[in-house]
Amino acid sequence: MSMKIGFSILSHKTPDIQFEALLNQLSTYPNYEIAIHHDFNQSDFNSKVIVNKNVYLIENYVQTKWSHVNNIRALMKTFTHLYQQNCEWFITLSANCYPIKSTKQITDFLEASQFDAYIECNNIHSDHFDFYKYFRQAFNTAYLFSIPFFRKNGTFYCKPIRKKRDPNKIVFNDNLIPYHGSDWFIINRKTMAYILSNKELIDTIVAFLDDVNKGADLNVCPPEVVFQTLIGNNETLKVNKNTYRYIDWTDSINWHPNILVLKDFDAIQQSEALFARKFDATLSMDLIHKINKSILDK
Repeated sequence: MSMKIGFSILSHKTPDIQFEALLNQLSTYPNYEIAIHHDFNQSDFNSKVIVNKNVYLIENYVQTKWSHVNNIRALMKTFTHLYQQNCEWFITLSANCYPIKSTKQITDFLEASQFDAYIECNNIHSDHFDFYKYFRQAFNTAYLFSIPFFRKNGTFYCKPIRKKRDPNKIVFNDNLIPYHGSDWFIINRKTMAYILSNKELIDTIVAFLDDVNKGADLNVCPPEVVFQTLIGNNETLKVNKNTYRYIDWTDSINWHPNILVLKDFDAIQQSEALFARKFDATLSMDLIHKINKSILDK
């Protein structure tokens, strides 16, 4: 039996033609399992798209939304299922992702891997990114309330008032350094076993980040911190910070990557990435058809 790959997907929109194309492509793997956590509070899920596929739809779903701690709880549900299904590698995807390397290329890549995890892990205590100073502020201070203020030009705004946290109530310390990175990653079974064996610590970090994000002025995205922190603090894991994802952030706005369209094909084809995002059911289908024909069908 060939190596089993597990795909973890969080979704909240009714499956469209692009998501269906993704599921069809993932189903070409010789040995795979797909775990989908769908937020039924936001939309229905057409079960026809998973017929005759190794897809498990999480039953006890939680309500999810962008940059929310519940996304961690949702991911853990998919991770637990995939681990129980004896997957050897675990890949996080969104409904708007798509492979840009063939099934054989991706399988060969994983079989030859010398690493336990392909995940971006940046030390938040360092100045890797300038905005980490806001993360540190969010960790070290607690939001109290906002006071209305007028700027000199007469415009109105609400000024947040914060207080210094009790150091004993800050989860992160010298023994648990906070790390940050993309929430799209690839990890092996050893790494997943480590994650699932630390559910209590994950719950503690999640509860802390839930409190951190109570203020409207500062936000730390939990899916970009929790697993990165666990893995970044484990020196026994061999980590490659390359997530092997093609994502175009050029002049993007509102913290969302650009939609990939046909003009992006050459860059995608030349990329070493295994998967890409963000695809759209209307704007990206010509690109997906070309990826299928020129890359995946070969």
